[in-house]
Amino acid sequence: MEEQTRPAEPRRPNGRLVACDPCRKRKLACDHTRPVCGRCKKRRQNGECVYPFGRSRNLGLGSPLPSPAPSTQHSSTRPGPRQSSEGSPNLESDVQGPNAGLGYLGPTSYCSVIGDAENSLLLLQGPENATSQSESFVSQAPVEGSRDILSAGVREMCLTVLNNVPDPSKGTFLRVKQGNDGWIHPVAVRVARSLYETYGEYFVNRSDERFEELARKFCVNTSRPFSDDEPDPERWANQFLGENMRWELLGLMSIFWDFAPDRKKMMIWMGKRSAEFDRGFSIARDNLRYCLEICKKFTIGNAMMLYLAQRCTVVDSMTVGDAHMIVWRSHAEVISLTTFLGFHVVEETDRRETTLTQEIKKRMYHHVYTMSMVITPFTGRPPLLSKKFARTPLPLDVKADVLFSDRDTLRKAVERLDERGWNLDGEIYASTRIRARAILAVIREEILEIALSNRPVATVETLLDLRARELQAIEIFATRLMIQLEHLQNLFFIERLLLRYGHSDNGDLLETWTDIDRLGDFSNDCEWLVMGYAVPGGGILCLELLKPTLHIRPHRDPRITRSSIIQKLSLLVGYLNWVSPSGPNGHLCNDAKSVIQRVLDQTLNAAPSVHESPSVIDWDFSTQVDFDFDLLDTFDWNRPDFPLSQQSNQ
Repeated sequence: MEEQTRPAEPRRPNGRLVACDPCRKRKLACDHTRPVCGRCKKRRQNGECVYPFGRSRNLGLGSPLPSPAPSTQHSSTRPGPRQSSEGSPNLESDVQGPNAGLGYLGPTSYCSVIGDAENSLLLLQGPENATSQSESFVSQAPVEGSRDILSAGVREMCLTVLNNVPDPSKGTFLRVKQGNDGWIHPVAVRVARSLYETYGEYFVNRSDERFEELARKFCVNTSRPFSDDEPDPERWANQFLGENMRWELLGLMSIFWDFAPDRKKMMIWMGKRSAEFDRGFSIARDNLRYCLEICKKFTIGNAMMLYLAQRCTVVDSMTVGDAHMIVWRSHAEVISLTTFLGFHVVEETDRRETTLTQEIKKRMYHHVYTMSMVITPFTGRPPLLSKKFARTPLPLDVKADVLFSDRDTLRKAVERLDERGWNLDGEIYASTRIRARAILAVIREEILEIALSNRPVATVETLLDLRARELQAIEIFATRLMIQLEHLQNLFFIERLLLRYGHSDNGDLLETWTDIDRLGDFSNDCEWLVMGYAVPGGGILCLELLKPTLHIRPHRDPRITRSSIIQKLSLLVGYLNWVSPSGPNGHLCNDAKSVIQRVLDQTLNAAPSVHESPSVIDWDFSTQVDFDFDLLDTFDWNRPDFPLSQQSNQ
């Protein structure tokens, strides 16, 4: 094969392009722009922006930012790698890239001191004489066409996923996936169109032989470096469109494909899943998990793989329940990848100069952080991610489609935001929800630090300040969107902590949980809201019936009476009857229903007795009314804000 005359760009052991010397010395992300990168241009260091050409050999597969090739089976103009006559690397186990990848290394890492020494050496010798040992070797990507890329296990997963891909007539029909994932929907639309334009014939005339050929191609593409710092939306998208299709994107498409043909029946919540839903859910779950496992074999990680891992966690929670070890391990993997990629330390920059990739990092980090702050109180386990060690700013409140537009359009949209980054159009975007939930999650972390500590770490004044901040935060966006659930949970924890620390009971805790009957307004999300909101609220109302206080001191809200509490608990029992026992948390709901029914029986059927004086409620009330606090585990903390049955033909 002919030798390529184009000079190879050096790469690091993880397969990514080598940064320029100034960015490398400062441990900053370089955008690899030639001849001068964006950071050096901004710092007016054009003369110092030097790339270490000639210091390492590049055995990679061409440019990390390819353009999508036309949908032809053979392209004579497409640049390819040099193939060795000695054979290609065997990827039966992990490839060298993932093993050698170092990811983000903070200021206390082992390389920090070495970096200081290297900087001093550069001052003495000049950048042209310095050689970084970490850049002296690069990983060998698999050679396209090699028959050793696929082990038996990888081959089986690849063929399963490809056989589940819908044919072109159905695959371009995508479900509307709103909620916290707005930026991924424009990506899915383009991927669906590109997939069938380039590889549509494979999914019309299906065969395992052709799918195996396609699987090898996707594995080679996935092994290529993926830049999470590319500022241009088109160049960023071209890394996975057309001939560059990757397994991360094929897995993400399973979120939007409708594998169950009869899902219109699910538009009204029926308390249990239909057979069609179970079949489609099973296919989507397998595709997501298999694609993630395939990606682990060929890449160290990127934003798309992080999103795929996060969706796998959601699917696991819907399968086995949020407190299960499978979910906790999956959640930990998401956080590990988030910090490995450095998404928790995205620098604050001039917001007029923001880019698509910067906003994706911000959205991904804050979404993962909010996940951690919501799952932690369900389990009572320490949070795996803390704001104390992160500095990523909130994403800007702009519409997802604007992020994929040209630079001028994005800049104009940013200039229309207020000084805090909120949009002034009165619209509720996915970024609006992420920002609002992240603000409440910061307060939630402070609450959990007090609640889960093994020694007193706060005072009543501290908790009152937390409550004031919570109420102030909700005022910012209370009229713009419904995040009352997480707000009420924060108040719930604060009020219980206040009682634990000896603060007088003014009926605030009881007032927090008396809107159970409002669940009827959210019929499509009823199961989620019953488990996450109504069940713990029902526990508080049960305590009032067992240890009554209203006969001693009537509540300041005249609507809160013993009769209204009994009515709301009866309504909650009716809701719980709708939840299928076969669901992942069905047994927990059944336990809650049993406890509430027993409390109602005791209240309505027991002989009159002298009321006991009220006592301070301990944080853990499970021993008082046989009420398992693990019922909070039933909260599907990533459910979209709109029903999945809403669809659009993209």
